[in-house]
Amino acid sequence: MLVPVLIGVVVGAGLTLIGIFSEFKVRSLEWWEEYERKTTAAHSCVRKMVAENAQLRVALSAAEMTEDAKKVAAMTMAALDADIGVEKGT
Repeated sequence: MLVPVLIGVVVGAGLTLIGIFSEFKVRSLEWWEEYERKTTAAHSCVRKMVAENAQLRVALSAAEMTEDAKKVAAMTMAALDADIGVEKGT
């Protein structure tokens, strides 16, 4: 009675380990550093775009621009809002 249970435990553990090692890929330290650098750069770009959007909104609301600059700022804000809206939607 004990032998079939032990065989089942060994076979189950073996199949579990095979599943784990075949399903997941081991990453190197260099891969993680590159991934972190890319992620940081992407976050930095998003923060910069949000800051530019806020700066445009403040300048537009303060009416410190010429009429042409206001039109460009309004179009830029519309484009940024569309891009940010798409990112938040996913």
